[in-house]
Amino acid sequence: MINYPLDEKAMFEDLRGLMQIHTVNHNCGPVTDEMPLGEGVYNALQYVKNLAEKMGFKTKMLDGYSIWIEAGEGEKLVANLCHVDVVPVEETGWKADPFDATLLDGKVYGRGICDDKGPTILSLYALKALVDAGKLKDKRVRLIVGGDEESGAWVCMKRYRETEELPVCSFSPDGDYPSTYAEKGILHVTVSRDLDSSVKPISLEGGKTYNIVPAAASAVVDGKTYEAEGRAAHASRPELGLNATRELCKKLAADGVDHPFVKLMEIADTKGWGIDFEDEQSGKLTLNPAISVVTADHAEVKCDIRVPVTFTPEDVTKAINEKVAPLGFKAECDFVLGSLYVPKDSELVTTLQRVYKDCTGRDDEPISVGGGTYARTFENAVAFGPLLPGEENTNHKTNECWNYENMLLTYQILANVMEQL
Repeated sequence: MINYPLDEKAMFEDLRGLMQIHTVNHNCGPVTDEMPLGEGVYNALQYVKNLAEKMGFKTKMLDGYSIWIEAGEGEKLVANLCHVDVVPVEETGWKADPFDATLLDGKVYGRGICDDKGPTILSLYALKALVDAGKLKDKRVRLIVGGDEESGAWVCMKRYRETEELPVCSFSPDGDYPSTYAEKGILHVTVSRDLDSSVKPISLEGGKTYNIVPAAASAVVDGKTYEAEGRAAHASRPELGLNATRELCKKLAADGVDHPFVKLMEIADTKGWGIDFEDEQSGKLTLNPAISVVTADHAEVKCDIRVPVTFTPEDVTKAINEKVAPLGFKAECDFVLGSLYVPKDSELVTTLQRVYKDCTGRDDEPISVGGGTYARTFENAVAFGPLLPGEENTNHKTNECWNYENMLLTYQILANVMEQL
């Protein structure tokens, strides 16, 4: 490990400048042809671009969607994938201004400090350290900074791929340490059927978003209202939650309500729907029956399914249909985000693991996850940092923060890994 110098005061001031720009995804000011993701995102991309140019780097703005910043020489191109957009901010409960970087009790508070404005600025300074040390003589390193990560659409990276050079390998400091070598595929599947007068009419609603286990659900049957509470959790870890719609259907069944949707929900787990798939590379399939709506003439549930890397969307929908067809339902896939898998023994993963161990002294194994990261947008790419194992993850929450010492450690990891890839 090389211990690269860092002007902490200058870094922190530049970080504050970026944090102070409001960049809530698709809700940050006027949208124009020049600023397709909003004024805030455009200003943030321009801010980072200006910082890079002052440091002497080559830069390019890609129609307000993303920028790239490059240093080094040679044919080989390695990329670091970052983003400046953030999720919305709750109005109350913050210890400090969410649109700033405030150091309190050893932690830096602010929306996006860890996801992903902090890593963006640290990556820029790490790149500068490599250039100053004369380390980039046989390759180029490119920071690709986007403005549409949080939506999951990633149009910023799609725009990059339309016209720009593709790297031979990439990493994204937008997840956890150590390297994430496998990410399950993400499917959105609707299971539905029409209803006729032979079916007892009910109305039912549960859940609002695909990627959250529904925390509340309600139904009306013969003028009687039923309600159920659950426990929200991310769709990649549904076992941590309690599905309110399934709990509601248990109540309805116990009260003698005979309805095909109630029966569907009674078997709405991976075993009941025939999709209890698992592989060695990425683990078990997870199912979140997320958004349910039942009216007098139609019933449907929209599901978020995280699929192990060795299985296909067709494997999933075929298996579900075999189980739900007897109840009159049909499963159709509405959205597919392909899985990511880079073998543990690949040059990319082994290099990341070696740098991680050298910098931290830890010997943690590469991980697989059910969530989706930016890394899926490029071939031979993985998520790498910035959260250490066991470190509290406050991303997307009130009082998002990052341990300052761990920030400085990530700076060293970023510099070393960009030098060694």
